[in-house]
Amino acid sequence: MPIYEYKCEKCEHSFEKLVFSSDSEQVACPKCGDKQVKRLLSHTNFIGNSSTGSCASNASKDFS
Repeated sequence: MPIYEYKCEKCEHSFEKLVFSSDSEQVACPKCGDKQVKRLLSHTNFIGNSSTGSCASNASKDFS
């Protein structure tokens, strides 16, 4: 159940929505109600448990 970011093409309001697979075609703008919304690319954060904070703890130190 991912959270997606959307932008309404009518009023340009940006919003997030938790989308279930069956709801993907039914997303509407919460501000104006229009259903012509565009899904945006989101930033992703990874949380690792290495002391360096890297998500690739086995990476080579010679990587440049």
